[in-house]
Amino acid sequence: MILSRTAACAFGAALLALVTVDALAQAVAPQSRPRIGLVLGGGGARGGAHLGVLEVLEELRIPFDCVAGTSMGALVGGAYVSGLSLEHMKQTIRDTDWGGIFDDSAGRDELNLRRKQLDDRFLSALEFGATSGGLRYREGAVAGEKLKLFFNQLVRSEFGERRIEDLPLPLTLIATDIGNGDRVAMRSGGLSSAMRASMSVPGAVAPVVREGRKLVDGGLVDNVPIQEVRERCGADVVIAINVGSPLLEPEAVQGVVSVVGQMVNLLTEQNVARSLQTLKPNDVYMRPELGTITAGDFQRQMEAADVGRKTAQMQIEKLRKLSVPEAEYNAWRDRLRNQPVKTAPRIDEVRVADTSFVNAETVRDAIRQKEGEALDAKQLSSDLILLYSGGDLQSVDYSVLNERDKTILRVTPVEKAWGPDYLRFGLNLSSDFHDATFNIRALYRRTWLNSYGAEWLTALQLGNEHRFATEFYQPVERRQRVFVSGYADIGATKEALYYNGSHQADYYARGWRTGFDLGANLGIYGQAKVGWVERGQRATVETGPPILPEVKLRSGGPQLRLDIDTQDFAYFPTKGYRLQARIFDAQHVDGDFKKYGLAEAKLGAAFSVGDLIFLGKLEGGGPTHGTLPPGDLFTLGGPRKLASFAQDQLRGEEYYYGRLDAQYRLTRPIPLLGLAVIGGITAEAGRMRDSFTEPSLTGWQSSFGAYLATNSAFGPIYVGIADGKNGKGRFYFFVGTP
Repeated sequence: MILSRTAACAFGAALLALVTVDALAQAVAPQSRPRIGLVLGGGGARGGAHLGVLEVLEELRIPFDCVAGTSMGALVGGAYVSGLSLEHMKQTIRDTDWGGIFDDSAGRDELNLRRKQLDDRFLSALEFGATSGGLRYREGAVAGEKLKLFFNQLVRSEFGERRIEDLPLPLTLIATDIGNGDRVAMRSGGLSSAMRASMSVPGAVAPVVREGRKLVDGGLVDNVPIQEVRERCGADVVIAINVGSPLLEPEAVQGVVSVVGQMVNLLTEQNVARSLQTLKPNDVYMRPELGTITAGDFQRQMEAADVGRKTAQMQIEKLRKLSVPEAEYNAWRDRLRNQPVKTAPRIDEVRVADTSFVNAETVRDAIRQKEGEALDAKQLSSDLILLYSGGDLQSVDYSVLNERDKTILRVTPVEKAWGPDYLRFGLNLSSDFHDATFNIRALYRRTWLNSYGAEWLTALQLGNEHRFATEFYQPVERRQRVFVSGYADIGATKEALYYNGSHQADYYARGWRTGFDLGANLGIYGQAKVGWVERGQRATVETGPPILPEVKLRSGGPQLRLDIDTQDFAYFPTKGYRLQARIFDAQHVDGDFKKYGLAEAKLGAAFSVGDLIFLGKLEGGGPTHGTLPPGDLFTLGGPRKLASFAQDQLRGEEYYYGRLDAQYRLTRPIPLLGLAVIGGITAEAGRMRDSFTEPSLTGWQSSFGAYLATNSAFGPIYVGIADGKNGKGRFYFFVGTP
């Protein structure tokens, strides 16, 4: 049918009217808001600035559609998207011991006595795995155990594993594959392990294995992942916060640490520069001026948050354009915050993953969680750290699983890839700038020789005192409360003998010892042993007058030892006490000496008030009967034991000694490195009755001094000065373990 001209004109007019009305409607209708991507860059403690920026975004009611974070940005972004409020995050940061969180151990005061004694003499920092492929070393200064458990607690993993793909907003955390340098964008899988991987500073924190890849800090490849949010949620506008550390001035790059730090900063700045080139005019870029706040200043994160807030306020006009109505923003925020309120799940079964050499039942015994009771996440974290501190595990983690009608707490211990046999080292060097002593030592330790945790130790020391020793230690039940041990050692040393304050002779002493003990571990703090020991001694004057007689004897008899140690640090304790007592009775003596016995006790204590630390020590020993042979004489003199006298200057059968120290922390421990400097003053008094080497020094001898001290990978370092009435003014230097 053909329309008339009039009808055609009318139809055209109507169609034009409809198009015009539709165009006008679209012009009048409100435009949908742009899609916003939030980018949180890495920078260690400087990442505290992210909190201040987020505060301003909340006040301006600015939602975002996806988040990408690297390193500290991964921590803040992961916690925020998982539902944690800024107030909660800030309080958690304030409450966290950031110095301690990078120390994976439970603290020395929570280790069993045997572990303390090994660590005090053979440094755990110098432990290597002795494997068929040669010596292996751990992959980071710390394993990151406390860091991972901290993340678990932060995102409430006790209610079940939090997975990235289940979060209310798309989240990407950036890491680096340390094997090939690839950028790894973690968009799914466990949230807490992804946060931990993104923060694994190479060399400082051990890598995280995810899906067969070893992952470290994402800052090496993409510290401000702008392109990620464009791809992840099609962001029209990017809000990017860069908190990376600025490059050091050339003159400030001095020493290994600063060179390595500058190298990492250079790699980071290069990838950041590439990211910033992708910014568009409508994007919002912020780089807070954080001044002297470094990546390691975790105690200054709230200060960084204030700087971040001020930085965001400077961009307020640009940010206001992204604001949405209150109702729309509240709906968005509620989607993040209003997640179902949960109570701690009731655990029906505790299941330990398979192990190769560590007894899984021993692992279960270390977990206090009872089946049929609500999960105590804080207690569980403490138990896992204590379990890790035993020294057999590379890592240990947990997850809460639901199987049909049962809730399973699964504990996953990962044994050291470089275990179960280890090689440790230690050394000491002492000098008063007149005489010096030097020893190096090595310990070969084979662990878990059977399901009860038997160990075989073999030690060698070379230097002023040569010694070879071996011990077999066998717990007799699974909880290792009772044990038996057999041991043997042989040694030789050259000892300086003093008379009238000067070095007069050298005494060459050799000896051997073998014996066995039956012992009991008194919880984690103490150990009591009773046993029998056979000993041989032979000593001759090598140079100088015969101040001590030549000796050739063999003796044997029962020996009792009691050791209790609750101190929090071996060399710089701030609390706790240490008791050592021994009794030996020579039931038979072959040679020029008759039966004899001896007893000795040492008690030390420490307490602190703020940065001021007070230490006290009392010692004493003497014969219970008979006359002590030269090899069993007690000594006084040397650093930390009448420092104004030479090393072992006073030798005799009976002694008493007391010491008082006042120390002040001059610096706080540095996270990851743990270094701290201490200044101290000391007053000492000692008495050696009927000293063989210094008969004129009767009565109490005193010594007063001052020192600076710090810890190191090789043990404590002391530099000091001491003087006394009958001693000499001495400078002394000591490094290493006793």
